[in-house]
Amino acid sequence: MPSKSAPLPDAKSDQKAFLAAAKRILSAGKTRLTWDDLAALLGVEPRAMKTYRMPAASSDYRTMPKLLVEKIEALVAEAHSPSPAGAAAPPRDPHVDWKPRSDPLKLLPASLAALVIRQARQVFMGGGATMVSGVDRLWSGVSGLGDEDRKAMALVSRARLTLGLSDVGAEIHQLLAQCTKPLGEWLPLTAVKEAGLNAVCLIDAEDRMPTLEAEELSAGFGGMTGLLEEQVFAAFQDSLSKHSAKDANDYYTAVRTFVVRNPVATRKQLLKFLAALPSAVWVCIEQQFYEPLPGALVAGETATLCGHCNNVMTAQPGGLRCTTAACAAEHAATPGRMLPAADLLRLNRSMRKYWLEPGIDEVRLADRLAARGHTVRMYPNRDMVDLDLGEGSPVGIDLKAYSSPELLGERLRRRPGGLKNYKTQLLVIPDWMARRVPHYVERVSACLEGSSIRALTLSDTVEVLGHA
Repeated sequence: MPSKSAPLPDAKSDQKAFLAAAKRILSAGKTRLTWDDLAALLGVEPRAMKTYRMPAASSDYRTMPKLLVEKIEALVAEAHSPSPAGAAAPPRDPHVDWKPRSDPLKLLPASLAALVIRQARQVFMGGGATMVSGVDRLWSGVSGLGDEDRKAMALVSRARLTLGLSDVGAEIHQLLAQCTKPLGEWLPLTAVKEAGLNAVCLIDAEDRMPTLEAEELSAGFGGMTGLLEEQVFAAFQDSLSKHSAKDANDYYTAVRTFVVRNPVATRKQLLKFLAALPSAVWVCIEQQFYEPLPGALVAGETATLCGHCNNVMTAQPGGLRCTTAACAAEHAATPGRMLPAADLLRLNRSMRKYWLEPGIDEVRLADRLAARGHTVRMYPNRDMVDLDLGEGSPVGIDLKAYSSPELLGERLRRRPGGLKNYKTQLLVIPDWMARRVPHYVERVSACLEGSSIRALTLSDTVEVLGHA
């Protein structure tokens, strides 16, 4: 049994020596622990333990969370001071000893969302195809990890260890993969639940880009909100700036409406639309908005488009499925036109994320209101709101599909955006989202208490506004 006079090395000064000494002490008097055994004892992934044991100068080195250091010290203290012979060890909840005294974990959702946004920005600027793989641990470089990233990862590690769960914060690849799942599944923290974030995913599992919720959570936490979207559309906005305000507004509405209604278009169809636009605008759209239809989405020489949204459908077990998430959530699969695949172009990933997915419900609402005789303007004044009911109308409408009512309500209460320019301010929740999340409208309305914004489902909005 090691002597009490032989303390553990300081973890901050020499983490590798600290771990080696702890392993040696905890192995005394029993079968010798392997590093994997020690990792299991501590609730740490073996890969994470390996990064903790690397030399400090290594690019693979990872600093242990303070919580884990305290846990190891407590286990070593127990090994130094065994219970008296014959005495039963007092029952102990392994989670209690290492609970934090304060609650910095309230910052975890925002910190983690900011990490996701930063990583997406790096991959986007570097021309990468996906943000859930290919990220290294270098301190600098396009795909590296900075100090804030490491702090966020350490906070995830601390949270998971506090809950008695394995450490998924040590490896950026593993952490980003977790971020494609609802937070409540892998970070079941009180702070996450109380903020209404249990159902929130920070990365879209299909397109591997940050979700709207991730961007909202990161607002003010690193200043990265909207950066990707701004970069994607910078050239488009620049092309519009060369025209009068009225013409620029009209071109913006025309382009965005066309894009949402035509996520997949034939070359002839696209050229016909572009012919009515100024050259700088159509060049931007042709070069930056659309791309050839990937062969992986096509079976044979033809592609099947969705009968509801005109996006391409893919073969899935049981039949075809629309690749627009918002469309698939509302409608049963309905095959539409079959066209030669070689002649088709589709929106690129950024356009699908920022314009198509939210736009499906915007178009759906616009069409239902127009059928009742309303004059509907989509994206007036270059997206001041999603819809209004004509020039001078008191009604402004924003449609949002956040998975967290609380996050959405807090966001609009702080930043109502263009809605503040209208007397009647309507926040519209897609019917499919309201069905998916219990008591959605009631929950978001509670967060908007005292605000002029009224929350309704899409169907209720049509009924409230009635016939023109």
